[in-house]
Amino acid sequence: MVGAVGYNEGMTNVASLQPGQVESSDNGERFGRSRGGHLVQLRRRKSEPGFVVTVDAEPREDVPAELLTHEWAAANAAFGRLMREY
Repeated sequence: MVGAVGYNEGMTNVASLQPGQVESSDNGERFGRSRGGHLVQLRRRKSEPGFVVTVDAEPREDVPAELLTHEWAAANAAFGRLMREY
């Protein structure tokens, strides 16, 4: 993904994020670059309550590239794991 990502309160320029860097919005959505340079996103779901955490990399057997959850704590934990593992 190149360019800016929109969220409810503004835009995050994901192209300028460096590995390990994370930006957060006022509503808690987060965007970061993993250690390996992949984009990791934690966003609120629009279709139903909950959160989605994704990484722009091929999924691996031991670490999924996407998580859907209703729990904020699980979403934050997945974001941290994807930032480290990818």
